[in-house]
Amino acid sequence: MNCEQVEELLSAYLDNALALEERHGVATHLKACSRCSGILADFRRFDVLIAHLPRVSPDLALRNKIFSAPQYLELTGTVNDVRRVDDSTVPHPRTQSDTVQRPKLVALPGDRSSSASPNSSPQLAPIYHLYPQKQGARGLRFMQAMIAAALLMTVGVTSYIGWKLWHTQVALVTKTIGITPPAGPSQGPIPAGMRFVFLRDGTLWSGPTDGSTQVVRLTPQNVTVATNWTVQPALPGHIAGDLLAYIDLQKGFVHLIRSDGQSDRVIPQPLLKVGTQPTLVWDTETGTAILNSLVWSKDGSMLAFVADPQGIGQTSLYIYSALTDKVHQVSLPLKGSASHPTWSPDSARIAFKFTHNGDIGILDYNTQNHGILTIISAVNTKVNPTDDIITVDWSSDVNVPAITWSVGKEGQIHSIWQRHVGINGMTEVQKLVQGIYTQALYRQSRHGGWEGWLLISSLSNHPGDIERVDLTGRVTRLTNGKQVGFVQWSPDGIRMIYLDAVSSGRGTLHQIDGAIGSDTVLATGVTEDPPPMWSPDSRYIAYSTGMHTFILDVLKDKAVQMSMLQGSPSAFAWGASQNHQLIVALADNQPGIYLVDTQRATVLKLDKEVTQGPLLWTQIP
Repeated sequence: MNCEQVEELLSAYLDNALALEERHGVATHLKACSRCSGILADFRRFDVLIAHLPRVSPDLALRNKIFSAPQYLELTGTVNDVRRVDDSTVPHPRTQSDTVQRPKLVALPGDRSSSASPNSSPQLAPIYHLYPQKQGARGLRFMQAMIAAALLMTVGVTSYIGWKLWHTQVALVTKTIGITPPAGPSQGPIPAGMRFVFLRDGTLWSGPTDGSTQVVRLTPQNVTVATNWTVQPALPGHIAGDLLAYIDLQKGFVHLIRSDGQSDRVIPQPLLKVGTQPTLVWDTETGTAILNSLVWSKDGSMLAFVADPQGIGQTSLYIYSALTDKVHQVSLPLKGSASHPTWSPDSARIAFKFTHNGDIGILDYNTQNHGILTIISAVNTKVNPTDDIITVDWSSDVNVPAITWSVGKEGQIHSIWQRHVGINGMTEVQKLVQGIYTQALYRQSRHGGWEGWLLISSLSNHPGDIERVDLTGRVTRLTNGKQVGFVQWSPDGIRMIYLDAVSSGRGTLHQIDGAIGSDTVLATGVTEDPPPMWSPDSRYIAYSTGMHTFILDVLKDKAVQMSMLQGSPSAFAWGASQNHQLIVALADNQPGIYLVDTQRATVLKLDKEVTQGPLLWTQIP
């Protein structure tokens, strides 16, 4: 099948209305065509949005206005004369004389009658005058009723669409859990396009990249957004996600809000026991696990989170489907707590840390068959009793998936492990490396390049140096005699930058070329907060020296100081669609958010307030 044929069948495919052979052909095409997959994803998202729209009926006053409107009277041939029947206002057909100015209703020639002969010539049907005739009264009333119904339906549909955009309510949640639905933003829907979103004082804000409008508030005034909010991954055919998930600290629920600021709704699954004061829980181990659990599947169709609705200090894993608008609780094999959910690249499985009777392990849940595999039942704590599972991740190979994790404690990693999860079972647990490391960073091969772990060693023979460990367990030392405080791979996986000899928050910025192994000094006095950041195309690096912001062109080996930005940056964010655009948030001197165009060497001030935290991208379709 080609794209044109598949597009005509997508609606029926989504409704499971195709024959088996046609459905197989469409499914085969969708696997190889990102364009058609994007259209199907849009269909599914629209189905979910429409399912949330309430039924709205116009009130009696609107009905009266329609039936007494001059346009209606002119159309139906009646005058402004009404009568009361059962205390309801209904039109009363008063006839009027036929004049030259009033056109007569005529049945046009031709119809869909199957009995008509192909060679027969069309004949004009009789002319129907709007004179009072006994035999025509019923037909006239029927015509009036049909016109009124059409008008009511048009007004009703228009009214409920507008009502939905401006006053979306979460009626289901209000009935089941007794919380007050949030009030939407007062500025109305935000225009389509790319937007950056950030958190300020417990509120999510959205701004354009061209300065065309001011920064606007996304979330309602009666909620307080937790720090670890997240944006849905970009769907096929889109650059960034258009749905945000966040936790309301005041009431303890997960919210979903569209990137245009509309349809803020609550997932009807309490994160805490009803009646519990949320502020008393967030600083506990249980509260921390809940606040750090929001994570979207790679395809953007599901959202995972953990909750403790029983109030027993044990968190359960929940999965919300954006396609069905339903929440599923994962049935665990034992009583314990789930945390740190991590999705596989194909969005079919989710690995998570599981604590049971003091033992810390890793489980793997399959969303397709609802099966659970035990990846590791317990961490060996004989040598290091305080060891914990620090990070859990997946390899990028969806054909032979593998789960890899680090063991130790914050600031002191002791070992790196891996286990393949094959179609015909699982292999044995494999230890990739053992030692003492201050940092362990895993890189998935999303855009090609190298995949594996970057470790900063603490061993006495080479403290502070970087080691690279691939998924076969091969270890390569990348630096010698350094004191590395920060390390980061380029998006293409070819180059790597790091900060050496960090003192008072500043160090020397280096670049390692993974192909030839060269180590080059790029700049001195570079801050580690915010850390240097690669552009998505691995062409530029943005960094700060405290009071000045620089943009380095890696290919030309040339750094340009943005003299218009005088102050200490708190965050960088390269453009999602334009690699030459950079968003810079300044915290002092000239506080605000600025847009830097590296091609034109221009700076545009987008906002004047101070902000902390990341700047993430969304797309309003």
